[in-house]
Amino acid sequence: MKSFRDEYTLQATDSVPEGVAFDARTKRFFATGLMSGAVTQIDAETGEERPFYTPDGQPQQLTGAKVDGERRRLWVCYSEIQNMLGGVLVFDVDTGARLASIELARGGICNDVALASDGVAYVTDSFQPVIYRVDLQAGTAGEFVRDVRMSAPMGQFGLNGVAVSPDDAYVIGGFTSPSKLFVVPRAGGEVSEISLEGDPFAPERDPHFLGADGIIFVDDKLYVVHDGGIQQVTFTEPGYRAGTVKARLVREPGLSTATVAGGELYVIKSEVVQSVHMRLPPRLPFKIYRVPLELFT
Repeated sequence: MKSFRDEYTLQATDSVPEGVAFDARTKRFFATGLMSGAVTQIDAETGEERPFYTPDGQPQQLTGAKVDGERRRLWVCYSEIQNMLGGVLVFDVDTGARLASIELARGGICNDVALASDGVAYVTDSFQPVIYRVDLQAGTAGEFVRDVRMSAPMGQFGLNGVAVSPDDAYVIGGFTSPSKLFVVPRAGGEVSEISLEGDPFAPERDPHFLGADGIIFVDDKLYVVHDGGIQQVTFTEPGYRAGTVKARLVREPGLSTATVAGGELYVIKSEVVQSVHMRLPPRLPFKIYRVPLELFT
């Protein structure tokens, strides 16, 4: 008998919950509000939803989120798109206390965050070809890598999702327009575009695969989230230089990213494309739901 549900319905009707994270110790999902600037928490066993963070004054746009279960921190990306700046907020995941607010981007925005096992965070900038590095323990924050190959086309999104490889040795950045994956060693080195075969990674004019958004590892496979589908990447060369793609449609479109709970892949139906990019009413309700990994076997 599974302790987690297959689906969780979110209460908000206008928040656009772009980011999702999971805390394994307390069995809670966290959803960030792109429009509300708030963070909600959802009990994975009961489905109860409660506020976690509510902003004072004008809300920032909150996007990617990750939980550092060992250090008991919740990392959340924030941006002020109208001012072209962004950074990260760090919370105590148990008490909700805000521990840090770190500005990273000027002339860009912070989209997503990934954590290495040592607690170091990596953050993507969607409008500049930059991945940032934040080490709270050392008190350092700044550019990890800047490379012109990761530049966003005019008026479109470039870097989006980000993940640290299971061996802790590489950072992988997802790119939206058009879909690509980049890899760079954590120890330093050149940025490389990952060579992909199998199903088309950037199919033309396919409304289900409009561009890579969130990315996350489940075991040794990378899952790439699109508005209406998920792509599984199985790596085939050392250093994550190449991989094979399997693409599958999901039961409800409107996705932005994913998290892992109990070894299962959970996506968030945030309606970013529908409500933000297309300026149409969102297809409510917003949800967090499970995507069976058996789809890819």
